[in-house]
Amino acid sequence: MKLHWQNKHIAKLYIKDKSLYPFIFQTGSLTRYIQQRCKGSFNIEIKSESWQYPMSDEVQLIGSREHERTFIRESYLKCDTKPLVYARTIIPRKTLTGKYKKLTMLGNKPLGEILFNDNSSFRSDMQYARVSPDCTLYKQAFMVNDVNSSLWARKSLFYIKHNPLLIIEVFLPELKKCIQN
Repeated sequence: MKLHWQNKHIAKLYIKDKSLYPFIFQTGSLTRYIQQRCKGSFNIEIKSESWQYPMSDEVQLIGSREHERTFIRESYLKCDTKPLVYARTIIPRKTLTGKYKKLTMLGNKPLGEILFNDNSSFRSDMQYARVSPDCTLYKQAFMVNDVNSSLWARKSLFYIKHNPLLIIEVFLPELKKCIQN
């Protein structure tokens, strides 16, 4: 299933739970924002980090060639053991030059620390989409498949010295529970 990405103004019309707004529409570091609000121990759990083929819509966004491997990092932003956000980062080989080669060796360090503290990087406008259970991204994001409701996601392209890096973040049901506590 193809996602229908939309701008902030359209997404706001469809996101019923307004308590999610500060997270979904956060323009600074989402990791830092969650760290400040997590009442437990914040951590990043790596699901995978490897050279893979990106999905076709990701290929178009990062401007790479079809069948070209990119570095893909999948992780969960967690509070204690609860996954709050699934993050998928797609980095083409052309972005990984010079000091940016280290982006493939972050482990459980936050990517945002580098991106938001680097004067040579900037972010394009974010887009938002509802992710339904029959979508590939939904299946990648969910650790357990006992919830059948749609999730919200956002994507943004960062440019490091004019080379792209795509980040897709899916907001998981535990985030809402975290906000309520």
